[in-house]
This record gives sequence, C-alpha cells and structure tokens, in this order.
Amino acid sequence: MQALYAFFQSDAERVDIAEKNLLKTIYAIYDLYIYQLSYLFEIVDFGRENIENSKNKYFPSAQEANPSTNFINNSIILQLEDNPDYTRKRDALKINWADQKDMIRRSYLQLKDADFFKKYLNLETTSIDSDLIVLEDILEQIAENEELQQYFEEKNVFWADDFDVACFMVLKTFRQIKNSNDGIDFLPKLFGSKEDAEKEDVKFISNLFCKTIIHNADFDDMIESKVDNWEIERIALMDTILLKMALTEFIDFPSIPTKVTINEYIDISKMYSTPKSKVFINGVLDKLLFELLDKKKIKKTGRGLIG
Repeated sequence: MQALYAFFQSDAERVDIAEKNLLKTIYAIYDLYIYQLSYLFEIVDFGRENIENSKNKYFPSAQEANPSTNFINNSIILQLEDNPDYTRKRDALKINWADQKDMIRRSYLQLKDADFFKKYLNLETTSIDSDLIVLEDILEQIAENEELQQYFEEKNVFWADDFDVACFMVLKTFRQIKNSNDGIDFLPKLFGSKEDAEKEDVKFISNLFCKTIIHNADFDDMIESKVDNWEIERIALMDTILLKMALTEFIDFPSIPTKVTINEYIDISKMYSTPKSKVFINGVLDKLLFELLDKKKIKKTGRGLIG
C-alpha cells in the first residue's frame, strides 16, 4: 500500500524499479527486527553495569549491595543474546550503540520506574512464564518509545511504519523460546518456516503491486461509476489505492475469498485513512463486487470464496 501510494505520487518512477524498491523495504523489516533485539540486549547490558557500579560503591545501600538479578538473568534473554544465529546477523549489520548510550540509559531508567518491572524484580523466584510476561511488558514500552522510533526512522525512512511489525517479530521470538524445551537454534524467518514460503509471499507481493498498477486506469473508471456526484480526483488517494488493491484481489487472486479481501481493506483503512473511509470503502466494494460477479469477471477456486 505504501509503495503504491509513493508510486502514484511520482509520475517518473518505473514499475520495475518501484517493485525492486518495494521488495528491498520489505527485506529491511528483518534488519529492524535484529536492531530491536540488539537494543533490548543493550538495555540488559546497561542494567548489568548499573548493578556492578552500585555494588562497588564505598558505602552501598542494602539494596545496592544485594540487588535483584531477575532482569539481567532473564532466562529468555540469556538463551537469545548469545544465540549464534542472532549474533551472526547482528554482526553482519555492524550494529553499534556506542553513540546512543544516553538513549539506552533513559530507556533503562524509564523501565526501572515501571510498576510491572518493580514487581518482577521483587519476585523471589522467576519462571519462564514470568520471564516472558515481563518481556511482553517491556516490548510494549519500547513500542511507545518515540525517541527510539525517531532514531530508526533516521536510519531508514520506511522503518517508522514497520516499527510495530518488528516488535511483533521480537515478541514471536520470545514466545517461541518459551514454548521450546531446548531453546531455538535459528531465529524466525521473515516469510515463515515453510520451504516455499518466501517464494510464494514475494510472488504475491509483486503480483498485487504490479497488477494494481496495470489495472489503474480501468479501476478509476469502475470506482468513479459507483460514487454518486464524485470525480475520482476528489476521493482520498489512500482510499482509491485500497479500493484498487481490493479489486486486484477480486479479479487476479482466485484463492482469496472476497469476504476476506473486503474485511482486510476495511481494517487497513481504519489505520491509514480517514475515520469515514471504512464505510466508504465497504459500500463501494459491495457495489463493485456485485457488478464484477454479474459480468463473470471474478473466478474463485474452491468453496466459500465468494460471499
């Protein structure tokens, strides 16, 4: 969707170049995922240093002399931060947080002030369940860290929109470790674990992107015919893009149920378009679906794919 928005805003961009850039940004989500893991481990390292510095004071308090080590010894963190697959990918990206020590310090201090974190530190004994719960809460805090988001956006302009996706990938990794008796040897893949998952997903992405562009002029006419007293130029660009993507799935993707397509693009409109867009998109798609079915332009394979 974002790539199509950029394409339609640019008159000079070639489709093949835009397609390559789209795939490049998608693969970059995995880099952001590694960066987010690395950032969390930097916070853990800062916690370790903080504990050692406090213990080495001339007159440490009782709490400083006997600090809780629940966080720095979190079992999921310990399993993952030295994971060979993670360290290999981290080193390949040459990640270095040396110039961001202040941001890491602020993140750690914010964490220390959180009630959920204090409760975790006060546990006499921890379990894999409590270790996962606190990491889920920490990830939620990281997801709301505007300073970190700005840092990532400066590294890659597309990472601002991919931030939540990468957070979910980190969470998925933690849960995978929790549910595994022997830990994990390899990090989750970007496109799933099936043998042909990457090939199939990349093909889907490319086809949806390119075919939406190919059908662009025809879709303009179709959409305009279903909006009373509205010219296509007056409709929000994001809404027209979502409508065109849905129409492409109707016509060119025989295995995707029409109801799934409609529901997905309504949900996307809630996040990226105007408050009234969901009603508008639902209404237009219903009209267009009826017309396309009447003209027998929708051919779905399997039961329950049209509805």
